Amino acid sequence: MGTEGVRDEAWHDDLYRRYRQRVMAVAASLLGYQYRHEAEEVAQETFMTAWEKRAALGDDPWPWLYVTTRNHVHNRQRLHVRLLRVLTRLGEPEPPHDGGLRDWERQYDFGPAWRAISDDDRELLRLRYLYEMSDEQIAAVLGILPATARKRVQRARGRLRKVIEEMDSDLPAGGALPVVGARSLAPAGARKGK
Repeated sequence: MGTEGVRDEAWHDDLYRRYRQRVMAVAASLLGYQYRHEAEEVAQETFMTAWEKRAALGDDPWPWLYVTTRNHVHNRQRLHVRLLRVLTRLGEPEPPHDGGLRDWERQYDFGPAWRAISDDDRELLRLRYLYEMSDEQIAAVLGILPATARKRVQRARGRLRKVIEEMDSDLPAGGALPVVGARSLAPAGARKGK
């Protein structure tokens, strides 16, 4: 795999075969081993990046692959945290007097609530609140009408709210979602590994 070799599809296939297990192990250790599906997605992202940046890889690609895998995991966690913050601050005009740290935050991890909703709902909420897409843009991505996109986002948000309310019976029905700390979405294994 020296730099003098041709970096073609065969080179990429060989890179994937040789390092896939190591990349998966790094992703799983940072995400938490119960998140195998996410670790597989991170591995795919890492090898896609390796293809795009193939000219920059040295003779020993493993250090580069490790750093890239770690960066993809951290980027994913930052995106989740950003999404959570946007979702939880909707409808809450000012931060609570305790600076945002409530009993709910100390007792619960938001991760289970996020994973409890469907993949489709998570995608809708990411498109709206993380990637800040309009109804028209979401409609274009999903191949639906803008009015349908708006309704689906509202329903997805409602389902997420319902799960959170079920997790915390002290949260008044229909009230603002709690402002959750930055570490809440990161799986326990990822928080320890930072």
